[in-house]
Formats: sequence, structure tokens, C-alpha cells
Amino acid sequence: MEIPTPPLYTRTFWHACSIHFTGAMAQSMFILFPLYVRHLGGNELTIGAFAGTASAAAVAIRWPVGRGLDRLGRRGILCIASGLQAVAWMLLLLTDAIGPTLVAIAALHGVADGTLFATYFTVASDIVPSTRRSEGLAMFGIWGMLPNGLGPALGEYLIQQLGFGTYFVVAAGFAALSLLLALRMPSLRVESPSDPSASRLSTSSGFRLAPVLPFLAVTLLFGLGVSALFTFLAPFVHEAGVGTAGPFFLAYAITAVVVRVLGGHLPDRLGLRRILLPALASYVVGVVAISITTSVDVPRLVHAGIACGMGHGYAFPILAALVLARVPQPAYGMTLSLFTAMFDVGNTIGGPTFGAIASVGGYRVMFGGAALVMVVAVLVAWRSQEHR
Repeated sequence: MEIPTPPLYTRTFWHACSIHFTGAMAQSMFILFPLYVRHLGGNELTIGAFAGTASAAAVAIRWPVGRGLDRLGRRGILCIASGLQAVAWMLLLLTDAIGPTLVAIAALHGVADGTLFATYFTVASDIVPSTRRSEGLAMFGIWGMLPNGLGPALGEYLIQQLGFGTYFVVAAGFAALSLLLALRMPSLRVESPSDPSASRLSTSSGFRLAPVLPFLAVTLLFGLGVSALFTFLAPFVHEAGVGTAGPFFLAYAITAVVVRVLGGHLPDRLGLRRILLPALASYVVGVVAISITTSVDVPRLVHAGIACGMGHGYAFPILAALVLARVPQPAYGMTLSLFTAMFDVGNTIGGPTFGAIASVGGYRVMFGGAALVMVVAVLVAWRSQEHR
């Protein structure tokens, strides 16, 4: 007798997606924070330092967040982080110079965004059936990917037409709306471990985490590549005279959404590993296209965004599914905190490093370095397949 496929698109799933979308709109608008730093007189090194500060805060909070998600529950942490996100945006209204206050606010953004990143996907992992994990995480991730195109475009419009203050308020409004939705989120029940050792996985040694370490390494390298684009593409295109990075991020987001809607089921059906390598390679192509272009224009930005969006659209949910398949559900919170932290570690390292490279060798050399990092990610992923 054939076992029926468990439902994926439930009311709870769509409620979680709405929380993800509104919170991610607030997060994605932070992509333009480098423009505010430049407005205040900062340069590439300053921008990189701020990016590193926010990411370092996001990484530092992951351990207590992971323990809290597994021990205290999802909804409370989701509400606290959404509230912090709204407060962090509103506090920017009080700043008018680069200094300790702005550094502290950037760190608060990192704490809120890092907590939300881990919590969103922990909630999704509770809701999504294990037999449709890659598809479910991919579809849930759409509602965080769409804002990567919509948020920067909206933010640039607000900055150009109404100024930075309005931009801060609108971003805070999205965060506040996400908080209201989170307050109405039903509590999620998490299975209790039958084996006491399972509950200790989140605090166990590297030996118990050994099966997921290759995928965490790939995620770290992937995060480095992503950080170069999300931190420095906006100032790069503004310097080149294009005026807006919106076409790149919009093409990136739309492509990621399209591949997940039309082909989100393929990794679960064809095999996660079979899709991972082409996805990472596609991201390499997009970053290389940015680094070798002799002139920056909208068509080139769109083509690069399509290649990167295709890679990200598949790679992130596949990596998450590969990690979750190797741990019990009671350890999902800590595991996904570590997994998502790899992206922020990439930003912590990538922001200052790529900023220093850009200040010495220029943006194209910097993007070339990011492409090389992505090539290493492909090689590590390939090696993990060879030694499975």
C-alpha cells in the first residue's frame, strides 16, 4: 500500500512564509546601509568594517540562540528578534555621524538579523515534512529571497526621493509588521528525543558534528562569495555611474524564485548532491561576470544576477537539507544556528577582507577574489561527494 505524501502547503506554512517575507524585507533593505555609511563620509574600508561588525554580532549570538530555540521554543525568540530588528532601524534616525553609536546600532542589526535567520529556518524545518525537505525549504526560502530584489529597489527609491530617514522608517515598519504576525504564530511542538544522547548533540564535540562539517565548510565559502556582492555591489555600480544596483538584485531574486517554483522538487527527486555542484558553479559564473566586465550597464547586471540567482536558488536549501538529514529533530535549532552562522562568518571575514582588497586593487580585483572563493566551494562540495 502506497504511503500518502504528507501535505506541505498548510495554513501554518503560509503563516510562517508571511513572517519570513515581512522580516526579510526589513533585512534586505540593510543591503543599502553602505550607502548611508558613504553618505556620512565613509570609504570602502569603513563599509567593510561595519559589515564585519554586524556579521560578527550575528555570529556571536548564534550559540545562545541555538540553545534557546531547542530549549525555550521558537515563537518567543522569533518575537524578541523581530522587535529588536524594528528598534535597530528606528535608532538609525538618531545618528548623523560615523562613531561608536553607529557601530553599536550596526551590531544590534547583526544580533537581530542573525537570530531571525536561524529562527526562520528552524521554524520551517519543524513544519516541512522530512520527505519533502529540500522542496519545502526552497519554497519557504522564496519569501526571504523575493525581498532581496524588492527591498534594495524600494530602499533606493526612498533614499533618492525622500531621504534616509524615510528609508529607516519604512524598514522599521516591515519589521514591526513581522512582529505582529509572529505574535499570532501558533506554538510549534518539537519531538522529544527518545535517546538522551540526541539532546546533547547541540553541545557535543566535533566528532558528532563530523558528518555535517563538509557542508558547513561549503556554506562558509558560499557566504564569503555572497558577502562580496551584497556588501559592495551597490557602491560599485554607483561609482561606475550606473546609478542603481536594483536590476542585479531584482534579477537575482526573480531567478531564485523561478527555479524554486518550477524546479524546487528536482533535488528531492534527482538527488541533492547532483544539483548542488551545478548550482554552485552557476554562482561562480555570475561573480566572474561582474569581475571581468569592462563596463557596467544594466544588461550585464541582469545577466550576472540571473546566474547568481539560479545558483543561490538551489544551493542554500540543498545545503540545509543535507545538514538536517544528519541530525535528529531535537537538535534542529542548534544545527540550523550553526548552519546559518556560516553565512555570517563569511560576512564577518568577507566584509573587512574584501573592503581592503577593493581599496587597494579596485572592485574588479575584489570580485575576482570572491569568484576564486566560490571555486574553492565547488571543489569542497565535489570532494564531499567523492568521500561520502
